Amino acid sequence: MKDHRSAPRTSQLGWDMDHIWLLREMSWDLQGEWRTADGRWMPLCGHVVVEDGLARWILDDEEAPQRSVTIHPGGGNRAITRIDIQTESVSLSGTLRSFGARQDLTAFAGSWNLAETALQRADGSVEIDGIFTRLGEVRDAWRWVLRPRPLNETWRIPRRIVEEMIARAKEGAPIEQCGLLVGVPAEHRVTSHIPMTNADQSVDHFTMDPTEQFRAAKSLRGTSTEIVGAWHSHPYSPARLSDEDVSHAHDETALHGLVSLMEPENPAFQLFRVVGGRVSNLRIELVDDMA
Repeated sequence: MKDHRSAPRTSQLGWDMDHIWLLREMSWDLQGEWRTADGRWMPLCGHVVVEDGLARWILDDEEAPQRSVTIHPGGGNRAITRIDIQTESVSLSGTLRSFGARQDLTAFAGSWNLAETALQRADGSVEIDGIFTRLGEVRDAWRWVLRPRPLNETWRIPRRIVEEMIARAKEGAPIEQCGLLVGVPAEHRVTSHIPMTNADQSVDHFTMDPTEQFRAAKSLRGTSTEIVGAWHSHPYSPARLSDEDVSHAHDETALHGLVSLMEPENPAFQLFRVVGGRVSNLRIELVDDMA
């Protein structure tokens, strides 16, 4: 990774706040296990829905949420968000604190205490460990993984194209790299990518050169393919669109690809669509070759 310590940082939002999972309006699949009061660990699955400032946990085959969290963003310190938690047993109040890729949730109500640590992973998933106590006695504990629930829409992408984008992201890191995605939208296929220059030369922002974009579009005239979207890299944060990425996503038909180098030994690529300001993951099928 090249030394770009003097590279400009253009975003004022801070990627840690962009990527607190509880602040993202989306749906998550949950899989893991929980510890009962008698110390047994039991498998657990379900889903979490975050919308309109409320997160609801629907576990196993239950219809009603077993936990809900009301989120109160704002205040002078962006690293702290006030929350209220409603469980089947008690109502608690507390905070969600950000420490980059880690977020700690703590809440209290009389003798009840709830603590939870969430770790962001490069692929956009979240690993969570939590404990629920009363008077110092463990009443509940859990460890599970949340993964963004994708739309029922699958795009086929040659494995070598993803490898090329990852290689370019690594070569130019920590400057964000970017490019155009080319394919056949009617067939949900990405066939190639066209590298673009990040005019900002920033570690947390990118702007494509308009002249290069025009040249790329012109090169596809008369072919069976077209520009279907764009991709860029996150040198230090997960493969998840930031608030700024979402605010610039004006074409609801466009694909948004993301390469994360947050875990250099395990780079990740994800594909998204943004409709009405809401981000949804798309399914990816990696193929060895396509005609």
